Amino acid sequence: ATCTSEQFTCSSGKCIPLMWHCDGDNDCDDNSDEKQCPPKDCSAHEVRCDNSTCIMSSWLCDGENDCEDLSDEENCANQTAPYTCAEGEIKCDRSLICIQRSFLCDGDMDCPDGEDEGDRYCSSAPCPDDSFRCGDTRLSACNPQLEFDCGDHCIPMTLVCNGDNDCGDGRDELGEDVCGRNECEEFNGGCSQQCIDTKAGYYCACNEGFMLVDGTQCQDINECLEPGLCSQLCHNLKGTYKCECVSGYAKDPHDKHRCKAMEGHASLLFADYFDIRKISLDHQEARKVTAIVNETDGSTALDFVFKTGMIFWTDAKDKCIYKAPIDEGMKKEVVVKKDMTNTDGLAVDWIYNHIYWTNADNNTVEVADFNGDMRKTLFHRNLGEPRAIAIYPIEGWMFWTDWGVEAKIERAGMDGNHREPIVTKDIRWPNGITVDFVLRKLYWVDSKKHTISSCNFDGSDRRVVLFSKEHLPHPFSITVFEDTIYWTDWTKGAILKANKFSGKELVLVSHAHSVSILNNAYSGGESPMTVHVYHSYRQPNGTNHCTPLNGLCTHLCLPAPQLNPSVPKITCACPDGLLLMSDGLTCERPGKPFKSFDNASTLLNAV
Repeated sequence: ATCTSEQFTCSSGKCIPLMWHCDGDNDCDDNSDEKQCPPKDCSAHEVRCDNSTCIMSSWLCDGENDCEDLSDEENCANQTAPYTCAEGEIKCDRSLICIQRSFLCDGDMDCPDGEDEGDRYCSSAPCPDDSFRCGDTRLSACNPQLEFDCGDHCIPMTLVCNGDNDCGDGRDELGEDVCGRNECEEFNGGCSQQCIDTKAGYYCACNEGFMLVDGTQCQDINECLEPGLCSQLCHNLKGTYKCECVSGYAKDPHDKHRCKAMEGHASLLFADYFDIRKISLDHQEARKVTAIVNETDGSTALDFVFKTGMIFWTDAKDKCIYKAPIDEGMKKEVVVKKDMTNTDGLAVDWIYNHIYWTNADNNTVEVADFNGDMRKTLFHRNLGEPRAIAIYPIEGWMFWTDWGVEAKIERAGMDGNHREPIVTKDIRWPNGITVDFVLRKLYWVDSKKHTISSCNFDGSDRRVVLFSKEHLPHPFSITVFEDTIYWTDWTKGAILKANKFSGKELVLVSHAHSVSILNNAYSGGESPMTVHVYHSYRQPNGTNHCTPLNGLCTHLCLPAPQLNPSVPKITCACPDGLLLMSDGLTCERPGKPFKSFDNASTLLNAV
């Protein structure tokens, strides 16, 4: 067969798209499309693998196959460090990676052979400010309810005031004034609630729901400060508490602390590179799996619009964003095509009808309408390796992970304003990120730290939900529904779930390479990529402030971050190549005469 000018001819005569030539993949099956390729330019902090891909310099000889051809783990014994460690870092002596000095003696083996936790650094290392170094002597405390403190040991309270010197110094025989006296009979011993008389005196105690604060006074315990005590709403009451659910949820009849969705059945949508599938989470359907889109050859990121039944996904092989009805996956349409390499993050705005995505090759965060006609680059500076992206259009916020040299999580308004990093410390390789709309929390996975963490929208109240090298060897994507987090893991080739508060109740949901699709055996395939819970509650209703009249904007009308009730709800924006005029509404090409719109600012603020 004769290949066209837009195709590449393999040695076997096979024709492949020209864009697949020298893209790092063996598309010809004989690797002829990857031979005699010009070397790819790597950044100053990267090194080139034998297969021409680029990886971070710090990943050389770290025990992980980052190049996918093991070339980053060869000849490690005789190599010298690729670059000097930065300030605040140290080099692992028996490998070529740098770690933060704060990682020393923290209980985690960050160097491949664990030398950062060995005697060289840790035998005399000072303990952190919130820790205490244990000595060789045994410290003990007597239980005042059951034991008597003899100074250097405890004896049972039954031996006190029995006429025998059980302590050895006579202190357990206190005389008739103490041994025969009930201090609780006088003013309740000074206790605000319970006074407990003992042979050697007395002690104060509190009723359930209260705690002792100064030895005598009892104070109400705010049980609601305990994360996860209630699924959603917790009301602290005097001596107790009460759990409630937000609209659309009801208390679980088997556990009054938990809330369950009142309508619909949830499913998991996930991409595993070769296709897109849906797994039922209904226990009555026994994890039924159906194929949504077959033969994608590169499905990576995906999202959906529940109310219209439309799914969107990025295709690494075709280098584009597709959309299709969820029940008719073969009727796919190209939404965005140009400059779409390495697009691992995708989020769909179900209220304002836009798609947002990250591009790690171009180092951009971009937005477009559902047809891809109006495409705008929101950010193109200070991005290392942007990956996952999540949005909350009701309040106009978006969040994304960046696993570059300075790994971080950032947030910004969905209109491109008010950008700021919210997680910058103790983070190494953040991948997937998701929004818990009920609790207004973020959850993300870190594949180098083997953790799932959570925080508020501004980065505060950060918590580690789960740390496990066994169950989180290389997590990629994460989603949340009710009290459960679901995530994909490349190393395990599986989807797992756990309690979003405690990390417990950990269960394997499905192996991507061994699930059954409509009773037909499926084998092979790639690791699972992006995963989403498919349910109406994952896309709560909100007001589209751009309707009607598109907010008077000539092109893009984007939600603005709601910093306070008085700020504008929307912002007009222009596709790349156009400029926003002084009226804040109109987009024109540079140099074209601008005709102002009367009273534009007044009308915009009124929308």
